[in-house]
Amino acid sequence: MQANDEKFYKAVGDILKKKRLEKGLKFTIFCYENDIATSSLNVIENGYSQAYFSKIAKVIQALDMSYEEFGKLLDEYISKDFFKTD
Repeated sequence: MQANDEKFYKAVGDILKKKRLEKGLKFTIFCYENDIATSSLNVIENGYSQAYFSKIAKVIQALDMSYEEFGKLLDEYISKDFFKTD
């Protein structure tokens, strides 16, 4: 995995974990109530590897976030030159 890929997955996970914690949602209970495998959420929140968008989308929806809100948070998190290769 390339360095930018790792940064991107980490950014996605950090945002979703922060939102979950802001809402006071415990990891295991959140997974159980939203039919999300704990292993999947662990991979997403820790940015360990590429997660399928369908799994990320399920977490976004479970957090009652719009894709627009998630996109704005991701844009704020990632610098404008994030994907530069020079």
